[in-house]
Amino acid sequence: MTDEELREKLREIARSGALAAARHLSPELRPIVEAYNAGEINLAEARERVAEVFAANEPRIDLIVKTQRRMAQSLGQLVAGSTPGQLRRYPAWRLVRGGTRMVPRADWQRRWIAAGSESGWQGACKEDFVALKDSPIWAALGQGAGGFRDAIGNPFPPFAFGSGMTWQRVSRDECAALGLIEEADNG
Repeated sequence: MTDEELREKLREIARSGALAAARHLSPELRPIVEAYNAGEINLAEARERVAEVFAANEPRIDLIVKTQRRMAQSLGQLVAGSTPGQLRRYPAWRLVRGGTRMVPRADWQRRWIAAGSESGWQGACKEDFVALKDSPIWAALGQGAGGFRDAIGNPFPPFAFGSGMTWQRVSRDECAALGLIEEADNG
């Protein structure tokens, strides 16, 4: 896209509802776009300012990329763990810390209790972070049950930005011992 095409596209956005488009911009980018649309800065200056914003936000960009990668991995784990054979052998997930953190969050017990309360503890263990794979507790965790505003909205890890939490599969025998299912045989 040439500079003139980009300028025209920005003008088109401005004409078709600059306020609506600006609502979707981060607070750091909004004044740059507004200044460019008003003719207060040229395209080169707008690009330079945008590059500065992105450079300053490198940790945030890294967090987004790492979160997206972890979401893709967890979705693959969810699909692979949902085959009839896997569901029979490993009917539940355990929520565990998947990596080290300089300062691990201390709120996962509160999150678990809030999600369990919201989902009526259906298919979930109160004493351990273990729940059947189809338990509504996973969706409640992802929706931020209990008012946790950093929730991502997934019914699979990561449930919150930068949490480091992931799943481990839980055997049928352990699920029976926890009272989540009735029988433990692998027949």
